[in-house]
Amino acid sequence: ESSTWSIPSSSYIEELAAKRAVNYEAIKDCQIKEIVIGEATDSEIREFSEWIKINHKKDMKKLPVPLISFDCEFLDFSMYFTLNMFGKLGNRMVIDPNTKLTWPIKMQIGNGYSYAGIVTFHVWKTDNGYAAKPITIPKAFIEFLEDLPVVTGCGIRNDLMIINKFMKIAYGREVKFKGSLDISVLAVLAGWTLKKTNMFTLAFVGAGVLMNKLSCIGYDKWGQKFKNLALSMRCYAISDIKVCWLLAVTFLTTILYNWFPDQKATCSHTKSRPFDFVKHFMHWVVESAKDSTLNNNEFQVSPDVDSAIRSIRKYSSMFKIEKESPRIVKAFLSLWDADSPLFFKIYILKLYESTDVDSVLVEHPDPHLFVLKSGNFEEEYCDEAPMMPVFSIWTHSAPVHQKPHNSRESEIFPSQTSRIMHENEPGRLEHFFALVTFAFLIYLTWDWFIYTFEINGIFAHMQKRYSEDNKKV
Repeated sequence: ESSTWSIPSSSYIEELAAKRAVNYEAIKDCQIKEIVIGEATDSEIREFSEWIKINHKKDMKKLPVPLISFDCEFLDFSMYFTLNMFGKLGNRMVIDPNTKLTWPIKMQIGNGYSYAGIVTFHVWKTDNGYAAKPITIPKAFIEFLEDLPVVTGCGIRNDLMIINKFMKIAYGREVKFKGSLDISVLAVLAGWTLKKTNMFTLAFVGAGVLMNKLSCIGYDKWGQKFKNLALSMRCYAISDIKVCWLLAVTFLTTILYNWFPDQKATCSHTKSRPFDFVKHFMHWVVESAKDSTLNNNEFQVSPDVDSAIRSIRKYSSMFKIEKESPRIVKAFLSLWDADSPLFFKIYILKLYESTDVDSVLVEHPDPHLFVLKSGNFEEEYCDEAPMMPVFSIWTHSAPVHQKPHNSRESEIFPSQTSRIMHENEPGRLEHFFALVTFAFLIYLTWDWFIYTFEINGIFAHMQKRYSEDNKKV
């Protein structure tokens, strides 16, 4: 088994490299399927949803990234037009004619190079403005959105907020997405320190792709069905989600390689298959970092990777971010160094994979110091890994050392590796000292044997010389 990671495979990397170009040829090899809201039936929407799932599973078999690339194109309409189209206009309703509502006029979902799902609210432009047929949003469409994996994209949180504001008026309630993960957050966790995190910069530096943003001059035409759009707009639409998928794969793989550069040692220590470990690790990163953003005031003045990571914040609500960094930031700050001991990396990974982190950890003034409540670490966490049954975590099962006082806390500090080893693998150290003692006894025995042999040889030689001298006399 090689010490370098076999995941993603070289063939998959070559496939992504060959498909990353943003040009007119890109759309030819991409399978595209579109549904039009208001025209598609429930069964057609469910068939569309199943098609997305099948293609996403194909991607997961190549590299288990628990994300799906998602992007929206928007168009503003008057509130009167919106309420009229969705049958929400009351007889006595008074509406300000200047009030606007942004529609998620077209949604793109998929990896953008082998498949892309398109959702369209069909609106077309006329000499007097815009026109559309009356639209009813099916329940099956809401279920489809809520069944998507965690969505990723550039500025994805803002897209979801616009969608929910629209759905609250057009459908009657918001969509409960499983979560979102902005590409900029993944980039910072992978070591990004450039102050620009827009799509153009991320695409150019992260994937070597140039995005032609000039295609956005067709802003008022996105309400057309996909097949009727200009070729440049069709290529742009699928390239947006393609580049986001490429960046997600690149940054997640970089994080994996930074934390665990040696596949053989990692899989041997965790008793897991490479694919299973990668799946488990990437799922943990995504679930821990989703619904986060960068505090731009802190990020813009961050001088290094650690400071950039500290600028990550979780959303406390749809529009507000928390003042303090999330706990996952502490794990990344502690384990960013690739030279950190493997045992400690896996220990912290297991510590943080609990879904109920707040009940496990308590605050400490030192950002690199974690305090673990309760007793046996292995009993608490090793049995709570339904994502990957093969992942047994520890090759040496031993409870965490307990302090004698009532709090029963054990502190873990990155620089105190020897104490961690002592507290978590006492049996291993005992075996080590027994082996050293045994080797020392063997050495003493051998030394005594050599010494005795040499003394006997000297006496025998002296006796022989003495006998020869006597004969001469």
